[in-house]
Amino acid sequence: MKTIFTFLGMLLFTAVLAQDEVFVHTATAGNSSGNVTTLDHPDLNGNSSANIIVTHNLNNGGVQYNDKISGTWYDGSSWTIFNEDLSAITEGSSYNIYIPQGGKMISAEADGTSYDLELNDPAINGDPNAVIVYATYWNPNGVYNNNNYGFWYNAGTDRWNIYNEETTTNIPNGAVFTLLVDEGTGGATAFSHTTTAGNTSSNYTIIDHPNLNGKPDAYPIVSHNWGSSTDPVNIILDKTIGVWYNGSNWTIYTEDVSVMPEDVKFNIYVADEPLSVGEETVANISSYPNPTNGEVTFTSKETISNVSIYNILGQEVKQISGNNNTDLTINISKLSSGNYIAKVQAGKAVQSVKLIKL
Repeated sequence: MKTIFTFLGMLLFTAVLAQDEVFVHTATAGNSSGNVTTLDHPDLNGNSSANIIVTHNLNNGGVQYNDKISGTWYDGSSWTIFNEDLSAITEGSSYNIYIPQGGKMISAEADGTSYDLELNDPAINGDPNAVIVYATYWNPNGVYNNNNYGFWYNAGTDRWNIYNEETTTNIPNGAVFTLLVDEGTGGATAFSHTTTAGNTSSNYTIIDHPNLNGKPDAYPIVSHNWGSSTDPVNIILDKTIGVWYNGSNWTIYTEDVSVMPEDVKFNIYVADEPLSVGEETVANISSYPNPTNGEVTFTSKETISNVSIYNILGQEVKQISGNNNTDLTINISKLSSGNYIAKVQAGKAVQSVKLIKL
């Protein structure tokens, strides 16, 4: 697969107080029963309207493989994770939990007539570079859904689809998916990763991105992406996947320890580092014009000290120091057309701004 996902375009980005949150949950004898393990987090407890996305984590406090498909369920008072095949939760298995606070969430329900389900939302329609992650949701229909899923883009209809990686089996009737389709204003970075011979070994592939490198507490969320119907290579991956921090980088691995193929795409969401105590009032950064083919100006209520611009591969392509003012103008005319992310340091806050170069 040769196409790399770009960031969803936005004309304007402003910081908000709501911050996407991540944490890691480990199943223990005390918080698990049968095929269910119960989460304990102040933003989730008693909050039936919350949303969560889940990815397996190999090595939180000890290595534990977990070749089970996980679903999410609100039991009336707590959010839980459960094994879709009804087998007992493995003690020591761990899960990255992502709580979207600003990104756009949508829900999709299958009718049981196909192995794939078309998604219809203006945030992703017509955008083959959208970055989407998902969780299966047992509520409200009580449907078990023991399948691995990926996304594919139908260039003929300009629509994204979620599909059963076991393509001869229909998605169960009434199965519900919760999908995060936009970084939004929750303070997150979304990007894609493609496996190559250079970044893949055995059953895992190494992610190289500034929001993850050297950050064991980043807890990324990942989903597989088959790609677009116009891509030269598309890979089906009917494997349960998880993430593993190897001491310096986050990796994506197959839970059954099978070889990780080349040319596989993954969608990745990373919550930006939370503000420390006393930094709840942030810089209200905005940018204009955006999109631009020349100069872009960043404004803030705090003094801007630095702006670093990264391409969709996570590589820094430009860095400018501030001039002790609350606005800073940068010329990006020499950058290639496409989508970028700017990390703006203003006061004590660092915020992400999606930037489109025409």
